[in-house]
Amino acid sequence: MIDWQRMRTDAAAVLLSLGLHVDPKLEVRWLSVAQQQMVEIARAMTQSAKLIIMDEPTAALSSREVDVLHAVIRNLKARGVSLIYVTHRLQEVKQICDSFTVLRDGRYMTRGAVSDTGIGDFVRLMVGRDVEFVKPSHNAPAGGTVMSVKGICTARDPSGKHATPLHEVSLDVRAGEVLGFAGLVGAGRTELARIIYGADRCERGALYLNGRELALLQHPSEAIEAGLALVPEDRKQQGCFLEQSVSRNMTLPSLRRLAFWRVFVNERRESELVEHYRQALGIKMADAQVAIGTLSGGNQQKVLLARCMALNPKVLIVDEPTRGIDVGAKAEVHQLLCEMAARGAAVIVISSELPELMALCDRIVVFREGRVTGVVSAADANEVALMDLMAVGHSVMPQAASM
Repeated sequence: MIDWQRMRTDAAAVLLSLGLHVDPKLEVRWLSVAQQQMVEIARAMTQSAKLIIMDEPTAALSSREVDVLHAVIRNLKARGVSLIYVTHRLQEVKQICDSFTVLRDGRYMTRGAVSDTGIGDFVRLMVGRDVEFVKPSHNAPAGGTVMSVKGICTARDPSGKHATPLHEVSLDVRAGEVLGFAGLVGAGRTELARIIYGADRCERGALYLNGRELALLQHPSEAIEAGLALVPEDRKQQGCFLEQSVSRNMTLPSLRRLAFWRVFVNERRESELVEHYRQALGIKMADAQVAIGTLSGGNQQKVLLARCMALNPKVLIVDEPTRGIDVGAKAEVHQLLCEMAARGAAVIVISSELPELMALCDRIVVFREGRVTGVVSAADANEVALMDLMAVGHSVMPQAASM
């Protein structure tokens, strides 16, 4: 016999200790990726384990949720629990770990004490070379407005599918600009991206492309036709056809351009496209015909990035673009996104890593509880001011960029 009331009470207590305010009776499939991640961590905490293995536990978490998790880890360590912490976020290694082991391309490289090793040393051990991302300087200011959303509103869904309602969200993105979306877990960033792309519906609002008002898109195929592309937050559930080949996953939206008379696929051109992006993004795979489900998470993410880049979109939306990607590939992805912006595309980057947004973006839109609380220029951005906007809805910053 199961004591359901006790189960829910205990679950609520564990979730609350992780700063996650959700109904324990809510189905996990309706939670965001970050909230699902916290539920997995909560489950591990309830098992009284002597060893807990965490594989990229903070990949979808914002800095505040990371701080909460690290406090939990320190408490577990004090109680004698051992942890293996797998991550590509090297600053977290310095913050939370005692010793480290470096693997590269499936091979053991070295191990040592974290206190004796710097971030630069970690990078060289992981990648085999120095890695540096230098954001290209703009020779010209951003162009005209490519896309605008005005007054986007959604209601809270009783089923829990849309856990974060949006309230009168409006913003613009310009040609040649990298625009960032910042916010805590459940702030509404992903919800807005999915509405723009036609993957979810909204109650009211308007979408403009190149100054022309469109009916809000009803399906992703309409978004692709309009010149939009999206790399989703959850690559396994929303992005990849796991049993299909790498080639099929990468080229599916581009098949019309690769086909004779829009019917027969030109296999040579398809192979050339796959090979081009394999080299450009450093995708590691046996060949293009292996199932994408056999690749590592980072390589799956690169295939999805290649899929969207191949469309040459007017607006590219990337939700957690470097989640689960090693530090070397991360710099390459950043460089590619900047190059797309330099060629005139409007790029929207949703990320839980504030340093990534500050390094990559020209402006950062900050969300809190389904509302835009500020738009900050890259020149004015710092972590303290952004966290103020994310956590309390206002900032002490001296200057903010206009929307």
